[in-house]
Amino acid sequence: LDPELAGVFIHEAVGHASEADLVLQRDSVFRDKIGERVGSDYVTVIDNPLIENAFGHYKYDSEGVRGRETVIIEEGILKSYLHSRETAGRLDMDVTGNGRAQGLNRPLVRMSNTYIKPGDWNFEELIEDTRNGIFLRGSRGGQVDTGKGLFQFNAVEAFLIEKGELKTPLRDAGLSGEIMEILHNVDGVTEEFKLSVGYCGKNGQSVPVGDGGGSIRTKAVIS
Repeated sequence: LDPELAGVFIHEAVGHASEADLVLQRDSVFRDKIGERVGSDYVTVIDNPLIENAFGHYKYDSEGVRGRETVIIEEGILKSYLHSRETAGRLDMDVTGNGRAQGLNRPLVRMSNTYIKPGDWNFEELIEDTRNGIFLRGSRGGQVDTGKGLFQFNAVEAFLIEKGELKTPLRDAGLSGEIMEILHNVDGVTEEFKLSVGYCGKNGQSVPVGDGGGSIRTKAVIS
């Protein structure tokens, strides 16, 4: 997955599942899994509103809490949910500065800039190390069920990887599967770092966010 599609997966499938209000509503595959392994050692996922010039940048959230870098997953271990003041109090956990509101609406638990931490792989080397696979680039949207832990995303472009080389273009390709399975199957993340920009909607409110990281290699069902 290129950084754009990897970022969409991280935002939609991992970030939303880590929002503590969804955890409290029993609508998250990460419920009751703090301290447990949810991915491979290659998977470190971070939410950070303090990245200068990023689309999801802010110094204080809508509740007056100072923004901070929150490590959601560290080397495969679920470390933290994202919290507002309310959810942190209800779960007796530290507030993370993720209470965000559009205008004068009630603050909700929202992401800021959410990404998978870059790894050590060079992109060309990662392709060369992949004997057979499919490279997916860009995002055309998709669907996620955070409660059941299922997802489906569509790519803009796709190419066969044969004997370590990008080959034949494919049409209408995407990926689908179980969030936890994909995270456990990640065995490579590139050193590049790119953030895409967008607006995230939730309960009728829209806020600016960023998502991305490096390219990732995993195993998934290609649809």
